[in-house]
Amino acid sequence: MKRFLLICLTIFTFAPLYGQFTVGAKVGGTFARQQQAESSGYGWSYSYHAGLALNVYLAEFSFGGFAVQPEILYNQKGEEGLQLGYVEAPLGVIYLLNLGKVIPYVFVAPYYAFLVSVGLDRPEGGEGSYAKNDYGVKLGGGVELQYFQLSASYGKGMGNVAKANALSSRNVCIEISLAYFFLR
Repeated sequence: MKRFLLICLTIFTFAPLYGQFTVGAKVGGTFARQQQAESSGYGWSYSYHAGLALNVYLAEFSFGGFAVQPEILYNQKGEEGLQLGYVEAPLGVIYLLNLGKVIPYVFVAPYYAFLVSVGLDRPEGGEGSYAKNDYGVKLGGGVELQYFQLSASYGKGMGNVAKANALSSRNVCIEISLAYFFLR
């Protein structure tokens, strides 16, 4: 996982030297729950995510092309009665279709996240009951309109986040995001 974070940091630092890039702010809503071997009985929670994104276009393209989009986000996951706050670093690989002013795209984004806060509204568990990191993958799509980017994604955690629980518990989320790229 250290390699993954090093790759993200390298892209954020050196990518502007090599290709066409944009830098922006990203915010959105997160619908999350814990996927467990047995149902916990808790429902979906709604929270938010916010942070910075760098969009690096790998080549000039007339119709279709690839881009890389590393991000640093604060993202809250969990489920009803449980809010797990993460600093998350997704690294998106994007395929774009250039249709003029409207550019639709699809992406896959592996991510790594550090747990920074735990909010509990239920009696069981405690802050030490959750793993300090999470990793997984997001799949999604969206559209770019000049300086704006609207996207939706489905994220599936691959790491067990319930450290003290015998059951396997993974983060699952649906995210809807809006990004504004202010530096081009």
